[in-house]
Amino acid sequence: MNAKVLIVDDSELDRFFIKKLLEYLGVDSDEAEGGRECLKAVRSTEYSLILMDYLMPYMNGIQTLVQIRDGVDNRNESTPVIALVSPDDPNEGKTCLEAGFSNYLDKPVEFKQLMAVLIMYLPDNIRNNIKIPAAVNAEKESTFNDSVVADTAGEVSSDTDIISQISRVPEIDYKKGISLCGSEDGYLTAIGIFFNSIDFKADEIENYYKNEDYKNYTIKVHALKSSANLIGASKLWEDAKDLEEAGNNNNIEKIKNETEALLSDYRSFRQKLSFLSDEDEDDKPPVPEDALNDAYAALSEFTEAMDFDLADMVIKSMKDYKLPEADEKRFNDLERLLAGLNWDDMRSILSER
Repeated sequence: MNAKVLIVDDSELDRFFIKKLLEYLGVDSDEAEGGRECLKAVRSTEYSLILMDYLMPYMNGIQTLVQIRDGVDNRNESTPVIALVSPDDPNEGKTCLEAGFSNYLDKPVEFKQLMAVLIMYLPDNIRNNIKIPAAVNAEKESTFNDSVVADTAGEVSSDTDIISQISRVPEIDYKKGISLCGSEDGYLTAIGIFFNSIDFKADEIENYYKNEDYKNYTIKVHALKSSANLIGASKLWEDAKDLEEAGNNNNIEKIKNETEALLSDYRSFRQKLSFLSDEDEDDKPPVPEDALNDAYAALSEFTEAMDFDLADMVIKSMKDYKLPEADEKRFNDLERLLAGLNWDDMRSILSER
């Protein structure tokens, strides 16, 4: 696979901006100024990731994606494609996800969100070489309002404590995961996203399987294979890899014989990684009203700015408290949506509070 990202956008300025962000992270890229040029590029080169504008003349992003997935003489049928959408239209991101895009980013692309997408979707040989700036961690610590931290953080487990707990999960090779993600911070982000998306992603695979939609089933199993590899879940990765090959070879019998076991194993990680959630509510103090209000205010600000790290920090800070039932459900929904970078629905939930 070519160690490059393809940027597809009719705006030269937007392509230039994204290309510079990728260069800063040490990732090479090619450019295409529209759908037609994109289709020429994917016929000649296999890319590791495609970033594509949703609204383009002649062929929009969805029409181009359909051609990539279904076209002949194409080397990128299963390459992850991230839509670039306008933040002014909250329906664009949802439309792109329903059309089959792997995810979406609002334009102009925010650096941290681009970095999160690269960590989640790039293959190992490129992810290892991402140059994660040291300033990102420093900014994360200094930007978050001190009063919110004091009011809401409590005695939060350190990254080292979480890594120690992960190391006791025999199905996970955490050292491999850290190596693939490039840092402990990147690894903890990845495994958090993996954990919070288990139910949704497993249901997707199961629904495609039950509906005998083996093409989309194979695409989703491919995504599971990548995620399992990223966190160091070797057996889950191997099983997903085998079923992806079965889908590509139209080996329906193997799919029928082994899918239920795969889904059972996948869903079992909800329990194996349960320490990433909050199970023991009785020992937690009730959340102070001012701390809860501060957390909502901070989360609204960070969601508006599409700042994954700081939004994630606020959500995790609430796990130290026993929340009212409605707030607990709201924060669980926000955590799930954050894992999918679904900023529009997060804004909607926060605005309705």
